[in-house]
Amino acid sequence: MSSSRRRFHPSLLDMPMSDERIPVPLLSDVDLPSSVRVDLPAAGRLRLGDVDLGVGRPAVARGLIPEAATPPASALWLADRGSHDAAAGWRRLVDLFPGTGLWPLVLTPLSADHLHRPWDSGELEPIPLADVDALRPETVLAEGWADSLVPIGTDPYVEHLRPFGAEFPGLSAPLQRAAPPASVPADAVALGGWTRIGLVPCRRPADAVASIGWHGAINSRSAAQVSAVLRSWEERFGVVLAGLGFATLTLLVPRPPRNESEALPIAAELAALCPDVLAEDGPVDGFGYAAGGTVAGLAELLVDRPVWKLWWD
Repeated sequence: MSSSRRRFHPSLLDMPMSDERIPVPLLSDVDLPSSVRVDLPAAGRLRLGDVDLGVGRPAVARGLIPEAATPPASALWLADRGSHDAAAGWRRLVDLFPGTGLWPLVLTPLSADHLHRPWDSGELEPIPLADVDALRPETVLAEGWADSLVPIGTDPYVEHLRPFGAEFPGLSAPLQRAAPPASVPADAVALGGWTRIGLVPCRRPADAVASIGWHGAINSRSAAQVSAVLRSWEERFGVVLAGLGFATLTLLVPRPPRNESEALPIAAELAALCPDVLAEDGPVDGFGYAAGGTVAGLAELLVDRPVWKLWWD
């Protein structure tokens, strides 16, 4: 991944919020049986139900070293043009997902100067879902905690991880309650006029990251590892994958933690997957700046917050 990723930090707090809101979907209403298999739509104009996606095409997956091997088959259909109402279209496509088997993603590019990256440039490397099946989310997170958050040494500095220490605290308990799902501003999903819709044939949203071979977290976690953790977050927290950028991932939470005690172990998981949520020089909506660079500060931000924006440096 290019070091130019720091040039573009879209922030929810820097964007004017619209009055439009969309309800966070409940995955229990949209998940598909494992037997469903769907082909990627062909190039051309596409309409799904009452949603006209315009003209689009399968993305080309070239990986990070295009000349190194035969390009794998793409698992992503791209709308050619962006949309200012991408959030509303995304939400309607989520409702259609049980029938289409195509999970919608709101996609953003690296920057205004690099609109082709990564979607048109093909910086994608699809991964077999068997690679995701082989991973345990608690192992992925424990490795991330040790590799990225705990300094090397016999007495590592871990004040930023309090109330936890050098050992990953383990998986959080599920978020379970019967309250109605949250709603979020449409701008929380669709940032700016460069967004467009992508479609991924999959059984569950978490698998989309591995299926398309997204490289946004490559400096710390692989696409398979991200998908493995997202599967667990879907099951325990109801988290919904809504959008991907060059190195950003937007998740919606239908029933976010109600207090800091509930949020603390979840904050630890976010930091273990995405250590840059504690980076104070990251984008504002990437948590680090407002969280003060600590797990406890991050937990405070997660209370009643239905949008998680993860950013990798």
